[in-house]
Amino acid sequence: MQIRFSPNISDYMEKVEHLLINKEACNHLLLGLMNYYQTTISKDIYLGYIMENSSLQYAFMQTPLNQWILADIDHVDEQMIRNLAQFLYKRGMKVPGIQGPTRVAEIFVKEWLPLKKTRAKLYKKELVYRLDKQEKTIYTTDKLMKATIKEHELVRKWLIHFGKETNEIITDIRASHMATKYIENGSLYFWLVDGEPVSMANQSQKTKHGVTINAVYTPDAQKGKGYATNLVATLSQKLLDEGNAFCCLLADKENPTSNYVYQKIGYQVVGESVVYRFG
Repeated sequence: MQIRFSPNISDYMEKVEHLLINKEACNHLLLGLMNYYQTTISKDIYLGYIMENSSLQYAFMQTPLNQWILADIDHVDEQMIRNLAQFLYKRGMKVPGIQGPTRVAEIFVKEWLPLKKTRAKLYKKELVYRLDKQEKTIYTTDKLMKATIKEHELVRKWLIHFGKETNEIITDIRASHMATKYIENGSLYFWLVDGEPVSMANQSQKTKHGVTINAVYTPDAQKGKGYATNLVATLSQKLLDEGNAFCCLLADKENPTSNYVYQKIGYQVVGESVVYRFG
């Protein structure tokens, strides 16, 4: 078994994309980042893969200062994940956390903790959803609006609150940068009522056949009115109509409201993911 790093994103995509595409929705983060880094230079990205007998077995990645991302592959050998943890430890790699399919991540954590003599905190337990065809009829799209620079401050505030709801650290500065990026990309959408935004969602990672929706947020005063359902359903249909074979998104496993909303639209659970942070 050989654990290696690719020298560049082109080499990495050529080696691992075909493996990840078998569970494309579950690997949307890895695949989306691979697409992103084709046009964005970074010196601190690690593009890892595991070979055995000249056959690709696994893929993993770390972007600057973030947790390592583990691929979702069927029938992953437990010893291989243990070897990966030992490899990163022996190389002195920084591992602030781990993100990936539940079983694989937990194998890594179990191996990592005694090596580093540290502790792990479970930050997120999420379900991976995929939508190939709408079940909710869309009657209107005139309430869907792209966010503009005029709404930057509102988006910034909502992203901070979104982070609190999803147990993700989004500082004022980071929220401002995210708002600017989403608005400039034309990827963030509002649902309007009487001309005012009442809910938001963002079109995120693009993979070979699909697209991800994230940052779905409705302020407390507007919750329970079906706005997020209408927004996600309408945006999902728009993305499907634009030629994407599917849409995918993540939902807190223990949040019955969001899970009900996505299943009502027609999203189906295709996987589970967790995020652990160390130290």
